[in-house]
Amino acid sequence: METPKKTLLDLDRNPTLEELRAFFRENDFSAAEYMNLNYEEITDEAVTFLEYAKNIIDEHWKSLSREMGLKSHSSYYGEAHPLIAMRDNFENLVSAGVYKLIVEQPEKAAELLEDFTDDNGEFNGDADRLLHNAVETAMKTMSYEETAKIMKDAPAYEDFNHRKHNNYRAMDFNRKWNHTRAKTEIISMTEFGDISNARKNFSGLESDVTEETLINIKQGAFWAGISEDDKKLLLLRIDGLTHEEIAKELGYKTHSAVTKRLQKLKKVFENCT
Repeated sequence: METPKKTLLDLDRNPTLEELRAFFRENDFSAAEYMNLNYEEITDEAVTFLEYAKNIIDEHWKSLSREMGLKSHSSYYGEAHPLIAMRDNFENLVSAGVYKLIVEQPEKAAELLEDFTDDNGEFNGDADRLLHNAVETAMKTMSYEETAKIMKDAPAYEDFNHRKHNNYRAMDFNRKWNHTRAKTEIISMTEFGDISNARKNFSGLESDVTEETLINIKQGAFWAGISEDDKKLLLLRIDGLTHEEIAKELGYKTHSAVTKRLQKLKKVFENCT
């Protein structure tokens, strides 16, 4: 009978940096889903825990991302930006994994937490350092710094949050793209040759314009179809406010209500034609 493979949770000590790196390399968590995070089906208590866990991870991710190349606030970028998607997938995976451990193995979870909490149940310095090292190891393993350099040198339209008010990074990208980064090389009419060659040269540009037009139509249909309250919620989120801050601003009882509302709006947007 094959012996079950041991995981990092089976260790009777903290994993070393080399063990953490090996684990991250063996497990492609960049697009993994450890458990179904359907906010419509899980309890408010679970939503609160998951958002709390994500916020703890996010604090370390923010400081490290600035050191590794993403200098601006994440609200300036869209969800499709590779570095933002990397962050979101990592936070979802880790927070869901912790939640699953607490639900399915409460004794093991309590045993692990003993080493990282004080007498009042608050996380101690060891927990903070371990989390910081784990996040840094994950980012380095995923080549975060190298990816940041590539994204800086070769940005794309969908990398930016074009709905954010006064998003100067998006406006700067649009200005540079329209004036200095056109895909079609500007040459004389003689060099273009016959009309068939001209059409071939413009085909890529036409495709880009069509795609951008469809995106704008979809965004317009979505915006026109939601309530004023939802518009206020989205604008606050676009401006970088946390779920807790939005809940306080709009009078929601808990920030989990904000999270669930955002999940519903995301589905509404995806279903826009």
